[in-house]
Amino acid sequence: MARRILGKGLAAIKDFIRECVSAGGVPIFRTKYGGKRLPGNAVIAACWGAGDKVKGGTITDVPLEIIEKMEKTTGDWRWLEKETEKASLYYY
Repeated sequence: MARRILGKGLAAIKDFIRECVSAGGVPIFRTKYGGKRLPGNAVIAACWGAGDKVKGGTITDVPLEIIEKMEKTTGDWRWLEKETEKASLYYY
């Protein structure tokens, strides 16, 4: 089964959030599939409510500390948008 790769790291997460929200959707990120973490420090991104406009896929090379925080934080993506802004100096 082919995966749709959206990009790498925090830059790809930031771009996906902006595109999804601009389309009227809510960005959702999954760190696991079948109960196991995705390989390559990857997450699955989906745009709830605007998936017809913004296609989801896989974002690779996400910093481990972001993946761990995604697993602990539920219900709101805004912290992630702030985190990508704050960390952009370190990961780009």
